[in-house]
Amino acid sequence: MRQDGQTSLAAGFLGLPSARSVRGSLARKVSLALVSILVFTLLLAAFFAYYKFESVYSSLVQSRYSFVVFTVKKKVEDSLNLGLALRQLRQVQEIIEREKARDSQILSIQVYDAQGEVLFDTDRGAIGTFVGSGLVDAAKASSAQSFGATDDDMLIVGLPLVNTLGKVEGGILLRYPQAYVEHGVGGLLIQLSRTTAELLAVFSVLAVAGLYILFGRVSRKLGSMERTLGTVLSEGGQAVPEAGGDPFEERFAEFVTKSREATDHIREATEEIGRLDRLA
Repeated sequence: MRQDGQTSLAAGFLGLPSARSVRGSLARKVSLALVSILVFTLLLAAFFAYYKFESVYSSLVQSRYSFVVFTVKKKVEDSLNLGLALRQLRQVQEIIEREKARDSQILSIQVYDAQGEVLFDTDRGAIGTFVGSGLVDAAKASSAQSFGATDDDMLIVGLPLVNTLGKVEGGILLRYPQAYVEHGVGGLLIQLSRTTAELLAVFSVLAVAGLYILFGRVSRKLGSMERTLGTVLSEGGQAVPEAGGDPFEERFAEFVTKSREATDHIREATEEIGRLDRLA
């Protein structure tokens, strides 16, 4: 477009915002939308990462204690295979107390019979009590696999005790604090929040800076169009698109020409009305 220095007439005549304000407005709106998308995407990714880690970490902790329970199960079943009754295996008390002493996170280890009566317990005061029917049924239902449960703020890992005939003689329960798992994933949550905030800040700054640079071209084009419109309206002539310009510039050139024609008609009509008033 042909350009000249006068721009105020165009802006005042048409009430158009300046090119700089248009660029700023567009950049702010697009930046807000882009940052919102970044926030949503990063929060969603962080949520799934935390959920996945919590699931894997809980499974690892449970597998760790399942191995402890399996160790006790193996020793008890070896004695059962000798034909001894579960109630008669006095060495079991020593076995479970030794396993508990190896790990401070283990709250208790229990061995109970098929009716749910606790025969051996690291808390000796609990011997003779009964475990819940749900735990008894879980042992009978999973004759070869471990099972898990939750008891208030404790997590439970259990395994059934099976004799050589495949009959479930009872089960073993190991309890550990739920806070142990929460503490493990708590550190990740803090680190994940810090990393997410840092990434959001970096990408937001890059996105906003990139948008303002990108809209600089829009600003320059709008400025050129504004100057051309002001020159044509104030001095006359025609708007000439630059060589290789896009169709939008051609349409704008037509708009400028028609605007100039409309301005001339208004000025001529105003002069004619003034002349008629003077004659009257």
